[in-house]
Amino acid sequence: MKIDMELKPGDVVLLKVLACVLILFFMARFLIFPGMEKHQELVAKKDDLTIEKQEMQYTISSKASTEKEIATQKENLEKAQEGFYDLMENREVDSLITGLALKHDLFPVYLNIEDPVAGVPAAYQLSEASDDSSEDSSTEESQSTLPYVQYVNTTTVTITLQGQEAQIRELLDDIAKNYPGIQVRSFDMQSGIYVDSSLQKTEQMNCNCVLAVYTCGELSNTKGE
Repeated sequence: MKIDMELKPGDVVLLKVLACVLILFFMARFLIFPGMEKHQELVAKKDDLTIEKQEMQYTISSKASTEKEIATQKENLEKAQEGFYDLMENREVDSLITGLALKHDLFPVYLNIEDPVAGVPAAYQLSEASDDSSEDSSTEESQSTLPYVQYVNTTTVTITLQGQEAQIRELLDDIAKNYPGIQVRSFDMQSGIYVDSSLQKTEQMNCNCVLAVYTCGELSNTKGE
């Protein structure tokens, strides 16, 4: 059987169409698609650069307000330090409170120092801001009048003192008048009969006090010992 190898006109046209399809495929695969991907990458890069440019422009335009805010923060920090102590370790708080007790000839029989907590109790804030706040103002509004609150930490100290009632009252008055960084939150006095070193009965007073020591600074910079 003889195979007819002669191309007919229709076959020639079909081959030309197939050749065109192949050319278009390779052009799309190696020229058009890579170009589209490159274009998309450039568009994405352009968007990123545009965002970065806007951020830089915002940073430049807000430089003055940022510097003003920094100056305000420094001023608030300086205000916060007035009347408050620098951050103290537990042994330093112990020395401060025990020293006050001994100054008034009182004997500390119990002392507990809690870890410092950021902030000032709401009631204390309200009492400080009462002159500038109305009776129906909220705690949050009152706090806004005290920009230094965010810098202040509170260390709660529980102490039991033994001595004469007059000495205890002198200590409490001394703290109220001369130590603005210490607040007496509560105290309870109870009398008792004790035997002194000469085996004589004597009446002494026990006073259980809860004190708040206010410090200023970053809590991360100190660890209680």
